Amino acid sequence: MGSAIVLGLAGPSARAATEGPRVDGSASGELAQGARLALRIDAAEVGGWPGLHRLDLSLLVGGQAVETITYDVERQKLGIGEQDVFAGTGGLVAGSYLRVSGTQVIVTTGGANLSLAAMAAVLRTIPSDARVRFAATDDAGLMSSVTRPVQAARGGGGVSWGTVIATVCVALLGGAFLGNLFASSRRPPPRLSVYSSIQRRIEEERPAQTSAP
Repeated sequence: MGSAIVLGLAGPSARAATEGPRVDGSASGELAQGARLALRIDAAEVGGWPGLHRLDLSLLVGGQAVETITYDVERQKLGIGEQDVFAGTGGLVAGSYLRVSGTQVIVTTGGANLSLAAMAAVLRTIPSDARVRFAATDDAGLMSSVTRPVQAARGGGGVSWGTVIATVCVALLGGAFLGNLFASSRRPPPRLSVYSSIQRRIEEERPAQTSAP
């Protein structure tokens, strides 16, 4: 019975150690050449996100991977093929379908979770039936993956991160400017100083003293 209890308690940990990381993701945007795709992958590792080794975002056409974006967790580098760039810095990586700038990659971590978001430029029109496979591999070599369709957006290429950030900054700066302007318009008129009041009083009394016998 004792052995059964120990095995029962160890069961969930053993299963977690052999199942690999949890992973999910999304891809949205326009598929035409010159448009942009917003990519996001979320991974979680039992014991903490530093146990993750690599993330892969693969563009699938006809069920075959035609382009793969990789992220090396330890080196903090994003790559396509033989090209790589540090996340958050300048430089570009490009393949046949997608191009990504390091400045348009955001990685957030906390606890067991690691999330990566990237804005990719579409270099070649992507077929409408394309899908994206999101995969995460941990330091033990265990891999998990999930495949999602591309959520096509309407319009001329979608909204870039730069446009969103610029809009937010303009709104914040505009709000601060208007607030200061409003506060300035409500300021009371300046008061006369004490010295001005004394000088005016002396000038008023001087004629009276001059006319006295």
